[in-house]
Amino acid sequence: MVDTALLNWSLSQLMRLMVILTRVGPLLFLMPILGSGSVPTQIKILLSLMTSLVLLPVVPVTAEQLPTTALGFVVLILCEIAFSGILSLFVRFLFAAVDTAGQMVGIQMGMGMAGTIDPQFGGQVAPVGLFWNVVAILLFLAANGHHIFFRTLVESYQWVAPGKIAITQATFNGIMQGAGHMFVLAVKIMAPASAALFFSNVAMGIIAKTVPQIPILIVGLPLNIAVGLIFVGLSLSYFLPLMLANYNMLGHLLPQLARGMGG
Repeated sequence: MVDTALLNWSLSQLMRLMVILTRVGPLLFLMPILGSGSVPTQIKILLSLMTSLVLLPVVPVTAEQLPTTALGFVVLILCEIAFSGILSLFVRFLFAAVDTAGQMVGIQMGMGMAGTIDPQFGGQVAPVGLFWNVVAILLFLAANGHHIFFRTLVESYQWVAPGKIAITQATFNGIMQGAGHMFVLAVKIMAPASAALFFSNVAMGIIAKTVPQIPILIVGLPLNIAVGLIFVGLSLSYFLPLMLANYNMLGHLLPQLARGMGG
């Protein structure tokens, strides 16, 4: 049975739903985890429509905010995609840092060619990076990191009107600081395992010079893999609070970034 309330919808309500959908859709398609290629497109569309219906009686939008011309509608869509893309890019920096750290440690372990598919970005990543990435995703969901997106989405209608995005110098500075923090975070993540592998390589180099009878090329590869895996596992006690601190910082910075795009 079709709900009679749906049959009584006015054109104004449908237009308001369209205004909300222009922001909710791009954000859900671009945000981490839900926006990855492993999630079917049908799921993303249904989730966008469901979220828009939930927000319809909540967010302060009117049907008059939807343009009446085709060019105006295209501009509205582009502005909403830019708004969602900037917010999603800022969060993806954290997961890119995890991938970068895993790729560097994988190369030091001699597993640079043993690539697997990254569930976030769809590219090739070292097994260590995949392990850290999966842990980061689970930790992000366990810490309700996805709620940051939905909270910022609801509050953004108070700061940024649909199609009225203002990209200022502060926005560019925030993006550049986020990109810089990505490399700093990558170094912090890889530091324990990378340092252990560095000293392991130094020790094998000394052994190769002092005891040349030992086939260091044959012994070194499994030894590096063992040392790397051991310290990757031991670094989880350091990895978890580090990522939680960054997720907590994200909860404060993401609304500020959205508020800054309101002009």
